[in-house]
Amino acid sequence: MQTPREAMLALLKGEKADFVPEPYTVIKDIVFPGERFFPLDGSFDPYGTGPDAWGVMWTNQGPNPIVDGNTVAKDFILFEDFDEWKDHVKFPPLDYMPLEQIFQGMWQGMHCDREENVISCLILSGQFERLHHMIGFENALCTFYEYPDELHEYMDAMCEYKLKCIDVAYKYLKPDMIHMHDDWGTNNNMFMSPELWREFIKPNEKRYAERIHDYGMIYMHHSCGYNMQIVPDMIEVGIDAWNPVMVENDVPELLEKYGTQMTFAGGINNRIIDAPDATPESIIGEIHRAMDAYCKPEYRYIPYYIPNVEKNWFIWMEEVNKYGREIYNK
Repeated sequence: MQTPREAMLALLKGEKADFVPEPYTVIKDIVFPGERFFPLDGSFDPYGTGPDAWGVMWTNQGPNPIVDGNTVAKDFILFEDFDEWKDHVKFPPLDYMPLEQIFQGMWQGMHCDREENVISCLILSGQFERLHHMIGFENALCTFYEYPDELHEYMDAMCEYKLKCIDVAYKYLKPDMIHMHDDWGTNNNMFMSPELWREFIKPNEKRYAERIHDYGMIYMHHSCGYNMQIVPDMIEVGIDAWNPVMVENDVPELLEKYGTQMTFAGGINNRIIDAPDATPESIIGEIHRAMDAYCKPEYRYIPYYIPNVEKNWFIWMEEVNKYGREIYNK
């Protein structure tokens, strides 16, 4: 029988798994420094209130940073005229940051174990997300049409920076997986057209995947929302796993068409799990619904959602760990 680490790696790589492990129990996501606020007092809070290394101000959304998360401060704009982006975008000085010590501190604080865990480096704020963090969402969408040449330059510069982040993560962490973060979708469509995504974002996604694979690591990409139109492109560029595949996407169709080519981590209706009137029975019912439908030996599928209610998250972890041991034998 595989260990949870072995079973998770098998599902991420498209190999045979003996059972379905619960991802939050097995995967340790070590956050790459600089993309969120890190306090200087030595406390572990990569999601708190304050400026990140880019000068963007973040606001904590609740008392538990891991569950509640944070967001860019209301009405924050770093700069407005995108044709002057080179004067305002200051890439964090990776060569001068104590990255090895920061990684070691997070490793210890998260109780990482290379024998038991899938070690992941979470690189937040991808090329599109960082854009709207700095100039606002509406302005970011307008740049695709108003400043296409400048946007190409920005995207390529951001790609070079993220490639360096991948290099540094491999040097100091040797993770099993790079978990990159760039939301591309709303509940029912993408933020930009698939054509714009293919022009401005896809080429660099291919470069990320190639660099990650050159190091022998897995590439998991996080993108919330509806991304059905570009799943073949994600597979083409070399993304190994996508999360969270929200139920707004046609999960059965995705697994039927592409379930052997990429790992789909999702399929859980978070509005049921985190509903104000959620009960242990309703949470377990949603877990069983999805796992009964999607956990097939022929599919690369992992049940996954983004938690917002801590007490329900614990119910989730316990039940997926239990039911995942049984599901392939039903």
